[in-house]
Amino acid sequence: MIVQDLVDQLGVKVMAMTREGSRREIRGGFVGDVLSHVMANAKPGFVWVTVQTHENVIAIASLLDVACVLVCQRELLPETCQRAADQGVTLLWSADDAFQVTGRIYSALTACRETGGQA
Repeated sequence: MIVQDLVDQLGVKVMAMTREGSRREIRGGFVGDVLSHVMANAKPGFVWVTVQTHENVIAIASLLDVACVLVCQRELLPETCQRAADQGVTLLWSADDAFQVTGRIYSALTACRETGGQA
């Protein structure tokens, strides 16, 4: 599954995304709001689901090379969206809570793997 498939299936709002970012393969996911915990556990190619909205999220996402960051429920700061765009980090937003979003991501990734990678 690629990021654009996730956007289409979940109906999340794109806050920042490049063409290359839309084509990134999603290899897994991580849910976390404590940045040190995310740094220790998230992996390259993961979807990172969080409620954090400050610019440090983008720095961590870039450092870890996650496929995308999906912020749930909380309004994103314009500075955060701009930093994501400037650094080429895919930033998504959902009005739904992290529990709901994570369940839908897990289901989508599982279905994709069961069909041999077809979203």
